[in-house]
Amino acid sequence: MASDAWQTGRNGVVRLFQRRGDAQRVSHEGQLDHHATLVEWTGDPDQARQLIVAQRQLELAQLLTEHPDAESELRRLVEEIQSEFPKGGKNWVMTNFSRDHGTAYGAMGGNVIHRHRGMPSDPPTGEDQRQ
Repeated sequence: MASDAWQTGRNGVVRLFQRRGDAQRVSHEGQLDHHATLVEWTGDPDQARQLIVAQRQLELAQLLTEHPDAESELRRLVEEIQSEFPKGGKNWVMTNFSRDHGTAYGAMGGNVIHRHRGMPSDPPTGEDQRQ
């Protein structure tokens, strides 16, 4: 996590959460630094990253629910991070689920994806049918 991409991501996430005020910004700075330490110290860094990613996804989803205007900034951040990875590098696959009429947000391939599941009696939308 000492890479330029990590620093770009860390700084960008901190900026995103600044919308919630200085206390949240400081809290997220501490969390991100702690996560970097956990990944460094663990015997299985990939597993640690997967567990951390799940937590970060939940936090970003909540932030986007509270501040939908943050979506464009998150998109730019994802693009900026991707540009810092070496070409032909490792591909990451992530799966997001929403259930019980939930909403899921995810960033995949530079796209911020939003899925909402309505009540079971709701007719499927075109977006729902593609899944």
